[in-house]
Amino acid sequence: MKPKFYFMLRYAVLFACIGAVLTLSNSCKKDNNPDQPGNGGGTDTTHEEDRSPFFGITLTKRPAMVEYWGGCCYDRSSVGPLDAVPDGVDVVNIFTLGIGRTAAGGWEFEHRGVSGQNEWSDVLTKAYALQKRGIRVVATSFAGSLVKLSAAAADSMAKVVRDSLDKWKLDGVDLDLEYSSGRTANIDSGVIALSKVAGPASGTGRILSVVDYNNYNTAQIKRSRQYLDYVQTMSYWNSANQIRSIVKSYTDAIGNQQNVLVGVGAGCAITAGQQTPAGEELKIADTLRTSFRGAGMMEFIFGCSYHNKDQNGNITKDVSYTTNILARLKKP
Repeated sequence: MKPKFYFMLRYAVLFACIGAVLTLSNSCKKDNNPDQPGNGGGTDTTHEEDRSPFFGITLTKRPAMVEYWGGCCYDRSSVGPLDAVPDGVDVVNIFTLGIGRTAAGGWEFEHRGVSGQNEWSDVLTKAYALQKRGIRVVATSFAGSLVKLSAAAADSMAKVVRDSLDKWKLDGVDLDLEYSSGRTANIDSGVIALSKVAGPASGTGRILSVVDYNNYNTAQIKRSRQYLDYVQTMSYWNSANQIRSIVKSYTDAIGNQQNVLVGVGAGCAITAGQQTPAGEELKIADTLRTSFRGAGMMEFIFGCSYHNKDQNGNITKDVSYTTNILARLKKP
């Protein structure tokens, strides 16, 4: 009786151990395999493999040249297409998208300007081609919806912006500091919230920039400069001599002249009479290169002469306004 009992006990213990090992093995397999749709739980890795190729790559050198592309909000027959942006451009801003409230009171970052002009899927396809050429693509929005947000509302807004940038595989957000009153709107909480998903403090490699008109919002820029990569100036109508004071005032606001990009434009999307005087864009490039080393330029809007026709009626596809500026900026 005793030996038989111990024999049965040994087998019972053995089977129990085998069962435990199999259970543990199966559990490990489940933990090491990604959850299938509908299973619930697990880590959300939805966009990690689909983000921009620049994600996580810190912007160590400020752009020499940023192009605002207006195909989202201006007739495609009057501006150059995205795939005509020349090499040498560092960043393209898609103007304009919109951070705003939904009817239900939430937030959205919408490509509202595209309707009727360019299909958003086509815009993104061309944006990805630019990224493969080493050009970052940033989404521009007016900043009016960010005025005096509570911390909770600002965080909710920033999450939607982050998710949109993930979804679209874009490289940051640019805020246009134009408001109904023109100046002095406070967007501190919005910038602080966005700084967690873009800008030098975020560690994401995404850009957080602003564009300002006529020194109106230098106080805002000064308060926010630790979170901003650079500021662009709406100084289109100014001569090379006049931009000296502009660079100095925005340098004081942003803290470094290398973080100032002077805006110029041929005029297809600029208020009549405010376009850069012909030839001054090259003199501005020379002035920055010789007197403000490291400062850059911004063109608003890219490709204004793209659809000009020659004497035979053929479209010229002219982007020389941009390439000539690049050549001057990059002279030794």
